[in-house]
Amino acid sequence: YFHMPPSITLSIILRPLLPILVSSVVSLYFLEWTDVFKPVKSGFNCHDRSLSLPYIDPNHEVIPLLMLLSLAFAGPAITIMIGEAILFCCLSRRRNGAGAEANINAAGCNFNSFIRRAVRFVGVHAFGLCATALITDVLQLMTGYPAPYFLTVCKPNYTTLNVSCEQSPYVMEDICSGADLAAIIQGRKSFPSQHATLASFAAVYVSMYFNSTLTDSSKLLKPLLVFSFIISAIICGLTRIIQYKNHAADVYLGFLLGGAIAVYLVRVSPICSLLSNVFFCTEHTWSMYCV
Repeated sequence: YFHMPPSITLSIILRPLLPILVSSVVSLYFLEWTDVFKPVKSGFNCHDRSLSLPYIDPNHEVIPLLMLLSLAFAGPAITIMIGEAILFCCLSRRRNGAGAEANINAAGCNFNSFIRRAVRFVGVHAFGLCATALITDVLQLMTGYPAPYFLTVCKPNYTTLNVSCEQSPYVMEDICSGADLAAIIQGRKSFPSQHATLASFAAVYVSMYFNSTLTDSSKLLKPLLVFSFIISAIICGLTRIIQYKNHAADVYLGFLLGGAIAVYLVRVSPICSLLSNVFFCTEHTWSMYCV
């Protein structure tokens, strides 16, 4: 098992992430739950049937945004903590803890490998989730791509146009007469699907954790856990298509974006150095110790 140098303390692990994490959460609040930043008002075709599908109230959504955020964070976080607890118990039982990371002392507190590793992986997961949501929000505001239900809530008043739809079928002006302004604004934030990006990031991140922590001798456990999270993410994205919240392309590209961010954090970015003990340097895993 990889030994962490005693000089690396918990504060060193958390210090670079906390400011970015806090700023990401604050930015998300202003982008998602306030009208400080509004999406670009992109154009649309007159009487476009692909933008005139039924509007489903957020209270009737299969997976509302707050539920998605809770599941995307809590699901992988709880799973990682359970996995690390099992690994720590197995390591401690084998030869009285031989092969496990040594305890370190930070600020007068003694931290064992379970606490350090759990905080490390869950912390990076939380940061990545916030970064994914932030990137998605920025893209939605910049593109202003209308959702499948946009014209249903917009209720465009075509009589205010200077020319008829026959002469100029593409409308660039803001001619919405709908009363639900919140729904109209949300209807301009279809690309990419936030549900797809967040679900994909969470699924890919925790799948990479399983793939690196469980050995190939776990013939059923590893694929069962990986496919469970991947299928859950796919179902989450498909509900957005079924309920006319996003176009199919918005969901598919959202899957790619969320997965790419997870791979980047784990394999490419400087943050991956915090995870190198498992993703690159792990020599012993659950199945080797839990025997």
